[in-house]
Amino acid sequence: MTTEQTLALLPDPERYRLVILDDGLTPQAVQDIGTMIIDGIGEDHFFGAIAAHVPANSQQLAVSVRAKFHSLEAAERAALSDCEEERTEEASDCRLIGQIEPEEWDEDTPQLSHDVMCALDQGAGEMDGPIFVARSRNTAALAIWSGDDTRQSALDECNDAASATGAEPDCDIVVDDAP
Repeated sequence: MTTEQTLALLPDPERYRLVILDDGLTPQAVQDIGTMIIDGIGEDHFFGAIAAHVPANSQQLAVSVRAKFHSLEAAERAALSDCEEERTEEASDCRLIGQIEPEEWDEDTPQLSHDVMCALDQGAGEMDGPIFVARSRNTAALAIWSGDDTRQSALDECNDAASATGAEPDCDIVVDDAP
């Protein structure tokens, strides 16, 4: 997909929605979680996920929030993984309790994080030459390069960033202006 095609499909990168999956949560818990997440995520919006468990001998949820991913699925995997790392054997199971997503999106919307959408929305017109965007499918790693013969540089930088998190390099090019 080219930069022009991508920009035409992007939702407003500054608008997001927090969806609380409230099955089994009290109305007060839903409100408290919503307030905590909104206060805590700052400008690092979508895609994000919230997982939680109840520690042994507690009535308070232990919450894990992950944001800035390029897909909801990757954010959910990361939040659940964090939750499982914190959970003891005596605690309740981890479950997803929330999602952070663009306010308006569907299956045609490019799977890009808030950071990439903002960078393209605000800077694509000022970049010289073809633009290449690489993004990780499982981490928040990304790279944006412009200019002739920079496609591989974008891919290498993104894979290096993914590897730095301890993950396998899994980047692919999602915006490609090469002629």
